Amino acid sequence: MINRTKIASFVAVAALSAAVLTGCGGSSSSAAPSSVSTAEVTSPASSAAASSVVDNAAENGTSALDGIYDALLEQDPISNQFEIAAMNIEYDFNLPAENVVSYKGVKSNDNGDAGLVLVIEAAEGKAQDIADALYTYQQDQVAFYGNYAEFAQAQTNVENAVIAFKDNTVVMVIASNECTADLDSAVDNALA
Repeated sequence: MINRTKIASFVAVAALSAAVLTGCGGSSSSAAPSSVSTAEVTSPASSAAASSVVDNAAENGTSALDGIYDALLEQDPISNQFEIAAMNIEYDFNLPAENVVSYKGVKSNDNGDAGLVLVIEAAEGKAQDIADALYTYQQDQVAFYGNYAEFAQAQTNVENAVIAFKDNTVVMVIASNECTADLDSAVDNALA
């Protein structure tokens, strides 16, 4: 006699395994920007969720953000750069897609280095909401690094993160462990 429950379970596990393996491909280099959108590389089941940010926000940057981004990155050189993607904007920073017009950012991919440079063009009237969400992200990161004594420098850097906005441009900068610049002044100058 065939046990239909076992067959259904097997089919479900096989489908989930295929979906997980679909997301396992990709490049080990994260420093160069990708021209493939998140929606193009995800499985059909997950592309609806991932495409909400892709549809409403430019994929990691527009030329309007380049000047601010470049100036901040010059002051805060991020080691082992990991490009912030649409998925990070929505799920790591908890920014609703409708609040973000475009963004450009990188963070450190080194354990114990919280360095980050992120510039966001907010939707009209949403800059304060984005700044508030980034503050919540900052507090979450402080709590995370607080769990590891060996990451005390990263925790201090996150505690001293600079979050600011002018008009619809929102900036978050966390010093990398090697940063010696005055990031408050750097952000003030970049947003001037």
